[in-house]
Amino acid sequence: MEIPGNLSMRGLAVIITAAIAATFLAIGCDSRSAANAGTAGCPAAPGVSPREITTGLLYPVSGLTASALSAYRAGVDARLGVVNAAGGIYGRTIHYQWGDDQGLPQRNLVEAQDLVNNGHAFLIQEFTPTPQGSAQWLNSQGVPVVGTSNNDTWTRYHNMFSYFNFATSNAQSTTAWGKYAQAQGVRKAVILVSKASEGSVPAGNELRLSLQAAGISTLTINAEADIVDIAEVVREISASGAGMITGILDPTEFIKIVLAARASIPSIKILSLFGYDPGVFAVGRQLAGMAVAVGFTPFERPVPAQKTFLNAMVEYAPEQQFADNEISLGGWADTDLMLRGLQAAGRCPTRQSFMTNLRAVSDFSADGLLSPVNMGTIFDHPTLCFSFLQIGPDGHRFIPFGDKPLCGQSIS
Repeated sequence: MEIPGNLSMRGLAVIITAAIAATFLAIGCDSRSAANAGTAGCPAAPGVSPREITTGLLYPVSGLTASALSAYRAGVDARLGVVNAAGGIYGRTIHYQWGDDQGLPQRNLVEAQDLVNNGHAFLIQEFTPTPQGSAQWLNSQGVPVVGTSNNDTWTRYHNMFSYFNFATSNAQSTTAWGKYAQAQGVRKAVILVSKASEGSVPAGNELRLSLQAAGISTLTINAEADIVDIAEVVREISASGAGMITGILDPTEFIKIVLAARASIPSIKILSLFGYDPGVFAVGRQLAGMAVAVGFTPFERPVPAQKTFLNAMVEYAPEQQFADNEISLGGWADTDLMLRGLQAAGRCPTRQSFMTNLRAVSDFSADGLLSPVNMGTIFDHPTLCFSFLQIGPDGHRFIPFGDKPLCGQSIS
């Protein structure tokens, strides 16, 4: 089976996680406007001037995951375009410098140090598969970090903020994935992981916990790209008698295996934790029935904040062909969380006031795009609720499973 060449450009990142997935935003632009100006007399803080705040954006511009993650920056630009057009935060516009960590831990540290020491970034916003490279150093320097939680690094350091946790340092999971698989009549599932990926195996273990809690037996297979023979993986899946394939894998590699497995086992069910992107429709009916899980309100359940996001993408990030995808929305939402922290930090923001006051926010609801998140209690706890969507029979639309998110309980 061949995958259209444009799929990787529109595919989804192995992160997320969300990844992938958690999702998003507290818009409230009018409360963050220039009407709050009046910054004279503030003590000096890195990256803060009377008219601007400079942040650092750290993500892989080059490297293996670069094409899949390019949509993230479009979401960042759209959210900043909206807030800056409204006058910024307390009269300060928000701008960023960016660093390319190439998806490598050592580069992640080098670029973070450059953004902080030479770029004088007030904080770091990250969307990368390797946040562990700089996490300890940024924590030691008291630099806030905001972004998408894709591995348990985000639940080890209190300077790191995400409204969504897929993996946690205490190996907790949610029963939601198991509940979904159980509702599909699945009795055994194959979990695909990559031992080369920092977060893949721990996240695969949390999937296993969830499935086994629902009485579903599991088989974990290492499907590391460029090493594993896809035909051999498919033979192993077929021999296992599994009724579902799931896992934490590079999206392009995951779909290659799924398509090959579907050719041998047409009835096998698919649960991808990433893939909510119109780009997957390029494959057509071969992915019909594949389910994706997202931690936000999908576009198939309209809420006003989605229209705000889509309009902003047209105005400030027109280069993004498909705006209604989880990565662009993730960039928007992460940026919105950052803006919420800057607002909470007050007219004279410091790194410490940003961290203290953002951790005290208990109602980050993303204007209806997700259930209200308590930023104090989410730390080191898994996200419990997900919306599941299935690709329709024609292969060109997502169909929500149920009329509301499927919520589980925390297990360890």
